[in-house]
Formats: sequence, C-alpha cells, structure tokens
Amino acid sequence: MSFSNDVRNELAREMGAKECCQKAELSALFMSSGNLSLKDGKYILSLTLDNAATARKAFKLLKNVYGLQSTVNVATRRFFRKNRYYTVSSEIDAKELTTLTHSINLNRQGGISSRINWALIGKSCCKRAYLRGLFLSRGFINRPEGSYHLEVICNDSKMAGDIQKLMGLYDLPAGMVERKNNLVIYLKEGEKIVDFLRLVGANKALLDFENVRILKSVRNNVNRQVNCETANLAKTVDASLRQVELIKQYVETSGWEGFPGNLRELAILRVEYPDYSLKELGAMLDPPLTKSGTAYRMRKLESMLEQAAGEQ
Repeated sequence: MSFSNDVRNELAREMGAKECCQKAELSALFMSSGNLSLKDGKYILSLTLDNAATARKAFKLLKNVYGLQSTVNVATRRFFRKNRYYTVSSEIDAKELTTLTHSINLNRQGGISSRINWALIGKSCCKRAYLRGLFLSRGFINRPEGSYHLEVICNDSKMAGDIQKLMGLYDLPAGMVERKNNLVIYLKEGEKIVDFLRLVGANKALLDFENVRILKSVRNNVNRQVNCETANLAKTVDASLRQVELIKQYVETSGWEGFPGNLRELAILRVEYPDYSLKELGAMLDPPLTKSGTAYRMRKLESMLEQAAGEQ
C-alpha cells in the first residue's frame, strides 16, 4: 500500500467532534468529487471516490449529519491498470435539497459549485476539516524516502485559487502547475508538508514522515562530513607527495647539510612520515609547534626548495 493511501486511511478514521466540522468536510468532498442529478423527479446526490475508507466515511457523515440513507456502488475502470472507484449515492427530495443547499454549495445552475463556501468554514477547526476533506478526495503525497511532494488535484481554476488561498491562511505557500487537463496545487518543502499533516490530523503519518526526515538529515550530514574529510585527506596526501619529492631532489644535490637548522628537522620528519598531517609533524618537533606554526615553517621549506629547483 502506498504512503498516500496510508494517510487517507488514517484521515478516514478521523471523525470531527463537532457537527460544523463534519459539514465542512462533507462540503469539501462534494466540491471536489460530488455530483447532483435529477432522475424520475428525485434528486440524486453522489460522491465518486477512489478510496474505500473515504467512501465509508462519507457514508457515515451523510447519515450522522443529515440523516440520509446512502448506497455504495463499486466499479472498475481500466486505464493502464485496473482501478476501483466507489460511488456513494443518496436519493433526496426538494425539501432535503433545500436543507443541504448551504452545505453542498449549489451554483446558480443547480449543480455543485466549484468554489469554497467560506461562510461554512469560519472557524479554524472547520478550515482544517475542509483541508482534510480535500486531501481525502483529491490529495496525494509521496513517500518521504523520495522527494518531498504533496498535491491536491483540481479541475477548475477558481477551485484551485480558493484552495491556494485557504492553504495560505496557514502559511502553506502552495504552488500551482497545469498537468494535462487539471491544475495541481502542491507543496515541496518537507517542513510545510509536516505542517499540513498536522493541520488535517494525520498524526501517525506525521511521525512516520518526520522519522524519515531525521534519518535523511543525519545521513546527509554524515555523507557531507565524510566527503569533506576525504577531500581534506586527498589534499594532504597530494601536498605530502610534492614536498617529499622536492626534499629528495634537494638532498641529491646539496645533501642534508644544505638545509637551515630549523628546516632540516621538519624535512627529515616529512620524508620519514609522508602520511602524517602537519599537526602530527608539529607535535614531533623539538620544541613542538602548533599546526599553524608547522604550516608556516613548511611554507618556508617549500619556498626554499622550489627556488633551488628553479635554479638547477
């Protein structure tokens, strides 16, 4: 099962404690996945969802909040692979439709509006419930082991703008991109995705996401440190080989007696211990020198050797 389905299944178990929150969540489901039709003088209110747990939740909410008896039909559609989808349908009369008008946010043509009913989500708890409903019907999130990505798919530009505005109220700067015939509202920052999961109540998914983020952060820090140390070691080895070669060339022509006294000891140590760092060489000098002191003396030694090599 995908991480996205794990999040949906968790959110499907999250029933809002207040009736206003349950209405807000239902409103989000209908805005993004709902349909209203007329058949034999009866209105058919339906939701088409691709997750069984979400369909069960919609069934319960319709019964708990509005007392509607619904049916759930399962069908399969074929694209690149078989996909099941679930249709939750309720048969309602004109009176029940009037009662539901505010919640499902009908447009002037008698269909379900693609705009957010802001009057329905005046409270912060209702806004969070609305975001939860949007993710349940149109949301997707990558596994945190890969790249960080959370999205909500929209089929209407006004709907997309409203969702961006709603997420912006919680400092979630969502981007928008067109994909085929849809608009996608997305978050790419791990921290913002964590904030979104916290808002909608996906606490287990949040902990799983954070655990992976921590592991990735530690792994990246370790790799960065190892790469840095490897690069420093390579520089040290290259410098040591160059210094040893210069010292040997000088000794062949001038002997060890040609070195000034304070440089001879360092030159001898460098030839005997080519893999030692400057700090380690400095500790072996008499008297010992610090790393910076040894580096200064080594620069003097190299300058003298390079000058001698250039005169030959």
